[in-house]
Amino acid sequence: MEQNITMAGIWRRLGSLLYEVLLLSALILFAGVAFQPLFAWLGQETWLEWVFRLYLLAVLYGYFTWCWRRGGQTLAMKTWRLRLQRQDGYPIDIKTAGLRFAIAAILLIGIPAISYLGWKARLPFKSAVFAALSWWALPYLWSVWDKDRLFLHDRLAGTVQMYEPRPPRT
Repeated sequence: MEQNITMAGIWRRLGSLLYEVLLLSALILFAGVAFQPLFAWLGQETWLEWVFRLYLLAVLYGYFTWCWRRGGQTLAMKTWRLRLQRQDGYPIDIKTAGLRFAIAAILLIGIPAISYLGWKARLPFKSAVFAALSWWALPYLWSVWDKDRLFLHDRLAGTVQMYEPRPPRT
C-alpha cells in the first residue's frame, strides 16, 4: 500500500525546527563536556578555542549527514513525521547532505556572526544582537516569498521536507 506523501507545511517544519534546537543543545553540551579536559590541561588558548569551534561544527555535520543519509530524518523530523529528500524525489546523498549543511551553516551561523561582529562597535549591544537575529531569520522568512514555500537553505541545496502521515491502522 502506498502512503500519501505531501510537502510539509511551514508550521510543521518550524515546530520540528524548535524541537531540533532542543536536541542540538543537548548534543552540543555533551560534545562540549568531552572537550573540556583539553581546556583544563592546555588553558584557554585562542587556537584551542578555534579547534573547539571546528570540533562542534564537525559534530553537527556528523549528526545531520548521518541522519539525513540514513533515512532522510533527524530525531525531530521523525517526531514531526518529516522526511528530507532532494527536489527530484530521490533520497539525500552525501553531496546533497554536505551542501545543505554548508549552506545552512553559512546562513544560520556565519552571516549572523559576521553581522554581529560588524555592528557591535557601532551599535548598542541590543541593536547589534537584533541585527544578527534579523539575518538569522532570513532563511525562514524566505519561505513567505518562495513559490514552493521552501526555506532558503532548502531552495539553494535542492532539497525539500516532505510530510509522511501515519499509515492507516489495519
